Amino acid sequence: MSVTSPGNANAPVKPLHVGLVAGAHTLEDLGPVVGHLAVGLLDEPMYVSLVHPAGADVSRVPSPPVQMFPYPRSLLPFRTPRAAQAVPEALRPVNLALLHALDVGALDVTRHLAADRDLEYLAGVMSKDGTPTVGDERCRGLLAASEPIRQALLRVRGAPPDGIALLRPPVHRAGKATCFIDPNHVPAIVAAGQLSRFEPYAAVLEAFARLRADQRDCAFFLLGSGPSERPLRRLAERLGLMGELTFVDRQSPEQIKGILRAADVFVWPGPSQRVEIELLSAMAAGVPVLAAGAEVSDFIIPDETALAFQTGDADGLAGKLAALLDDRAAARSLAERALALLRRNHSPAAAASRLVHIYRAIAAGKPLPV
Repeated sequence: MSVTSPGNANAPVKPLHVGLVAGAHTLEDLGPVVGHLAVGLLDEPMYVSLVHPAGADVSRVPSPPVQMFPYPRSLLPFRTPRAAQAVPEALRPVNLALLHALDVGALDVTRHLAADRDLEYLAGVMSKDGTPTVGDERCRGLLAASEPIRQALLRVRGAPPDGIALLRPPVHRAGKATCFIDPNHVPAIVAAGQLSRFEPYAAVLEAFARLRADQRDCAFFLLGSGPSERPLRRLAERLGLMGELTFVDRQSPEQIKGILRAADVFVWPGPSQRVEIELLSAMAAGVPVLAAGAEVSDFIIPDETALAFQTGDADGLAGKLAALLDDRAAARSLAERALALLRRNHSPAAAASRLVHIYRAIAAGKPLPV
């Protein structure tokens, strides 16, 4: 595989071989993103391998042509001498140019691989929490998933400005808004997230109860799992919501996609210090979004691409939901503006092209293109 360099019609560009590295939960959290990037990279002069935990769902990644290198989950966390030898052994025959830790959770594996193979690597950063240690001489750069995360990384002591680049997660989007299409269809409102804190989701249920008390005919869904699920179920019973509310365990990305296609409104209760892929996927599905505490997700622009509310504010959320239900043209307009932003900033083809540009700069010993 080779292409011609634009500067010299007779000089082919040598394809790079890049190793994408997944940690314990990378593919669970970022499956669609990894799939889009892998497919996009294969359209370039690029060979791709994926290092991943055994048993992880790799269905979004085309294999072949992507080469797969599973490692035992029993080695996690990846910090023992035995673990240091397990993955590199399988990869030694592969002529890799560099490694890419897809998120901070993949850093331990990536560092072992980089040391064993004498390779440089990049690290994706999806959150303001758990910022990777700056100063590893093999780490050539950090790829921030949003501008707020990039700014936070620039403030880390010792972080070189030319070592931090913006790489927003790619997503396939609907061609147009998909909400409130059938006037005879009961509106479906979906709230989602990790049910680790009770208060944000309790406020969502209280907002649902206010809509029900106003005799608004809606179907409500709470998507996710976590330690707060049982008390939330008890609260739903006390609020008399169990006839209209369905609890849905955390689903695969494909199942979530199907749920979002049937939704009319999506609620993210927050708070979060991550770029949440479920939130991005909801916008990409053409559904109007209400979000709380999503400050690091720069695709959330209040009153332009989404409606914002305060975490735990049941009254405020109920009022904004009622406004969308009453003005469905405005709801569709909100979803259309969100799709337009995703078209500009989260195109899979553009993300892959930018990543190839970054890889080639690193392989050539040049600064990270920011």
